[in-house]
Amino acid sequence: MVATTGMKIWVLSDGKPGDENQCLSVAERLGGSIELRHVAPAAPWVWLMPHGPIPPSDSPQKPGSPIHGPFPDVAIASGRRTVAYLRKLKKVSPQTITVFLKDPRLSSFNADLVWVPFHDKRRDSRTIVSLTGPTRITPEHLASARTRAPQALLHLPAPRVALILGGDTAKEKFGEQASKRLAHYLSHELPPHVSVMVTPSRRTPEHLKAAVEKALIGHPHWIWDEQGDNPYFSMLALADAIIVTADSHSMLSDVLSSEVPVYIFEPDAYPKKLKRTINQLVQHPFVQLLPAPLETGARPAIDSTELIAEEIRLLLNPTPLKGSQ
Repeated sequence: MVATTGMKIWVLSDGKPGDENQCLSVAERLGGSIELRHVAPAAPWVWLMPHGPIPPSDSPQKPGSPIHGPFPDVAIASGRRTVAYLRKLKKVSPQTITVFLKDPRLSSFNADLVWVPFHDKRRDSRTIVSLTGPTRITPEHLASARTRAPQALLHLPAPRVALILGGDTAKEKFGEQASKRLAHYLSHELPPHVSVMVTPSRRTPEHLKAAVEKALIGHPHWIWDEQGDNPYFSMLALADAIIVTADSHSMLSDVLSSEVPVYIFEPDAYPKKLKRTINQLVQHPFVQLLPAPLETGARPAIDSTELIAEEIRLLLNPTPLKGSQ
């Protein structure tokens, strides 16, 4: 049995923040010692990934390799460039529990556990599926973020709504008509006494920012100016309800790990696979599509991070079959 406090965990990352944070969220939930190891395969090896081998220069026998030992109890990876490294690690260290987050795009993969979101098609005996993805947001993190909230947020009168803006995706534009629809809701349907805390993302188009800013004239509100640290966690911690755009699975996962009502705004175009997930999410209490009457109150958090962590614990400490010695 591996003791949680003595567990050694590697997070393999190619540096993409979203993938890296998901891996760290699961590692943090497991506890133990976490070591972040970055992979950066050069051409031509990177062109062959995820199917090809790791570069010879990254052989685990070489001290500079991101998978040079001593090997961990658990290795968690995500991102196309990490697939070959996790595969190689499992081959040279069979005792290491290897976990990959999201679809590795391989029909045959030697990882012990793969997690995919509901809208992905991968299904097999080593794959677990959930509606939301792993997130670093926990009740403890929110409590801490509440104490560190900017005074401008604390001075807003309750009830407070956090408005989490996404924007353009790789294949779809948010669209000016969608911006106008959201602005209309904010200016005409949101109760006038409600305060609004707004955070844009790097993907938020200027027309959406401008439409939201104009719509909130007359409402008590605060919009992050994208200078300094984003008080994103503090907004979630202070919110009595949350409005989030539908274009990001990670944003949906974050807000649904809170315990307040969530309202999802659908732009005119966003990834169709996310629509499949959202159709399931709105079956949960206090998760609705906009426009809808705004409610406040409590709802159970949707915690997929713990689901994944528990599956890893079971792999580390398999339950003996009944009757076995």
